[in-house]
Amino acid sequence: MKRPSRRSFLTSSAVTAVGFAGITGGSYAQQLESLDVDVPDGAAGALALVPSESAADTDYRMVILADVADAEDEHGYEVGRVLRSFDDLDVGDVSHVAAGHSMDPPGQLGVAVGSFDQPKPGEETDEQDDWRLAEATDRAYATAEDRAAVAHGDEAAALTSAAVDVDAGDAEAFLDAHEDAGTAFELLGDQPLVYFAPDVEQVGFPGIDSDTLDAFAAGFADDPNTFEGTVENRYALFPADGSDLDDETAEAIVAELEPGVVAEIDIDREDDLVHATVVAEEPPERDREAAPDAQIVAEVDHDEGVVVFRHRGGEPVDADDLELWHDGERSDDGPAATFDVFEEGDELTVATDPLATVTLRWFDEDANAFYTYASYLVGRDSFEADYDFDTEHLAIEYVGDREADPSKLTLQSYSDVDVESHDGFADEYDALTAGDAVSVEGVGVGDHVSLDLDVPNEPRRSPTQLLSHRVRPPRVFLHRYRDRGVVAQYHDERERDAAAFRLLVDGQEAETQFTDLVDTLERGDDVELGDYDIGTQLTVEWTAPDEPMEVGELVVRPNARVTMEYDGDSGELTVAHDDGDAVDADDLELRVGGEPTPVQPADEYDRFEPGDELTVEAEPFAEGTLSWATADIDREYTLGRTVTAADAFEAAYDPDADEVELSYVGEQEADPERLGINRRVPGSATAHEPESLFADEHDTLTTGDAVVLSDVEVDERITIVLHDDEGRYRHHVFNFTPKPRFAFSFESRDGSIVAVYRDTVARSSTEFRVLADGEATAVQPDDEHDELAGGDEIDLGEFETGTELVVEWTVADDPVEVSDHVITPNAEFEVDYDEEDETLTVTHEGGDELEADEVQLFIQPVNSEPTPWGDDGTVEEGDSRTVELETDPEFVFVVFRERELLHEEQLGD
Repeated sequence: MKRPSRRSFLTSSAVTAVGFAGITGGSYAQQLESLDVDVPDGAAGALALVPSESAADTDYRMVILADVADAEDEHGYEVGRVLRSFDDLDVGDVSHVAAGHSMDPPGQLGVAVGSFDQPKPGEETDEQDDWRLAEATDRAYATAEDRAAVAHGDEAAALTSAAVDVDAGDAEAFLDAHEDAGTAFELLGDQPLVYFAPDVEQVGFPGIDSDTLDAFAAGFADDPNTFEGTVENRYALFPADGSDLDDETAEAIVAELEPGVVAEIDIDREDDLVHATVVAEEPPERDREAAPDAQIVAEVDHDEGVVVFRHRGGEPVDADDLELWHDGERSDDGPAATFDVFEEGDELTVATDPLATVTLRWFDEDANAFYTYASYLVGRDSFEADYDFDTEHLAIEYVGDREADPSKLTLQSYSDVDVESHDGFADEYDALTAGDAVSVEGVGVGDHVSLDLDVPNEPRRSPTQLLSHRVRPPRVFLHRYRDRGVVAQYHDERERDAAAFRLLVDGQEAETQFTDLVDTLERGDDVELGDYDIGTQLTVEWTAPDEPMEVGELVVRPNARVTMEYDGDSGELTVAHDDGDAVDADDLELRVGGEPTPVQPADEYDRFEPGDELTVEAEPFAEGTLSWATADIDREYTLGRTVTAADAFEAAYDPDADEVELSYVGEQEADPERLGINRRVPGSATAHEPESLFADEHDTLTTGDAVVLSDVEVDERITIVLHDDEGRYRHHVFNFTPKPRFAFSFESRDGSIVAVYRDTVARSSTEFRVLADGEATAVQPDDEHDELAGGDEIDLGEFETGTELVVEWTVADDPVEVSDHVITPNAEFEVDYDEEDETLTVTHEGGDELEADEVQLFIQPVNSEPTPWGDDGTVEEGDSRTVELETDPEFVFVVFRERELLHEEQLGD
């Protein structure tokens, strides 16, 4: 029986993440229109914000698209992490999430779109158009109305900046760079969760290489890592040029990709595209708790040519339940050949080549469960790469101590347009010794070269990549801060001489250069370059190559906070400069409905500065924008944007009649032709074209005019959208679901827990009931409010640590959970990593005592699974948990009940 991993499609840690939603006007709408892909608007809106790999200066291992609106709480592992990154983002207001996960450098970008106010997480660092840029301890944010981005990793700020540039039309979108991606998302976009792998070598599935496939996509009916029962999943395979992908090979590839146990496969073809539909059953489960709690580590002894699996402590393991895999094949020389029971102090010695992979895992055939104790890639430090930018020459040298077999190696290079296999070591050498090297010519900037062990990747996720090198110039990211001026941040693994970088101001060498400020640049360095006038164009060149390369740029644009408010009583739009830079009024243009208004800022002011405002007449349901541009800049930047009368609707749900009444409550007469109503029921394939129900019943909208929707399901999502003069729907104006979703947030204030009502729709307080560990709390919403409106608070009182609070909506026949919260313990932890022993120790330094089985460690990027603290007992001050690792960790998270973050720490640089 095939024994796949339930985690094959995971793309990073369980705590870090990203998120996004909605379709707006301006440059974002223009970017969206340019995407030639037929998917629902929300999906296209999310994908339109994902930058190409060149724009983000990264390589995506996987790009994910999720329909959040229909998925209820089953968003999937990766998507859930994105949504949890925003404390002030109501998941019920999110339509779709897209995420790109990169391996080199490690990081992740997530975008969310929908219908929500601008989230304001982290500490604000800058503003760009209508985006707010911010940073937190381990992530960077870019947020605007109806859309948001969050990134993690060393290049987090660069990733969110790239998303903003894509939004503005200044950078290439991922879909524009990958024709296969557009085809894949269009073909599979009706699935709730779609994964697209642009480079098959990056995802490391055995038996799938670049000679066979260029790319593949998977569309899942449910989270592929947690589904139960039987599901129908779909796949799209994009054969490589010259590949003879027959049905038998296609079925084998799909069976490898499918995380479940395949029951049926149906293969269809259209031109070169292979489309497969799979009926799959729940796969064997990775079950750490079922496996004996043994600490087994793998260590290599290069002098002796062996890998030793050592039982370092914990429970003994029946040797018959242990499998040894050597170079992708099940070995007969497993523990059962030597031991009846593998227990503390026992060692299993495996003789290996200097290039090999070995894995020891536990498997229970009766329970159909497995757990991998240790995997080791022998030779992972045996190769070094050196690249010459001028000659585009990459040299790879073998630096191992033992003579190695070159026939076990595959060498491939990847560019945006081609995947090429190279002759490599086997054609140059009969046996490898230290100093032997091969060259790959014509490796351009952005290309990637991979040296891999050519053995089956069994069991799944066993490491086989010996060296990976992507050619990138150093990157210098320029940001403008109010208190620091323009700051250059250096991003590259190598330290470089500052004299190799040149700053240009409007095309001319700047008076102050990097060498005037620093001698060298190393990763993470910030260099304050001074302040420059608005409109100045800054460019950073890297002069080390014969032809200098541009590695950073910035247009110094106004850092101004502009608000735009619509007065429904008077029908006027007021634009106010609240804070920030004064701006030449001649460089500003105010538009309503896409057209310049009769009165412009320059008619009233020479300089538009804090305290100034401008009021113009505006009809309801029109987009208003304030844009900045100068004659020397070939693009404009949006300083403010709004939609007039966007708050002019109310909804009422009648559970007895299954009806929803949508009412217009604005004071100005309005054109109903610009309104459409979307109705979507969870589980439906796609959103239907919005219906013009208001226009069908009203020639002109006046206060109180309404439409009634019948046969409304309790979890149906109803959206009022606006369209422009060309008939394209772009703005979600009003969203309503009869059943509220995530209607409350919880805050701790002086030991008391306060529930804050977050739904945008006012509801009767009697519709809600609060439970603490299943029992009604002493204080209920109707004790403090008759009707709940956004921001209303209920002081619930004090609760013990670990108490789970649940808010139920009681209108339905069976009460529905709409919010929950666990009272998080107050505990402090210290993290220490011993590089020499490769051990990570986490120590409880003080605070609340915890149950051991409720505490987990997430260690990234080392482990994709949580590491339990223990199965029983407590964790109190002075207690520690030590974990042996094979590679250096970058992030460590201490988590309570797999959901509440107690401590996070970044290790290394």
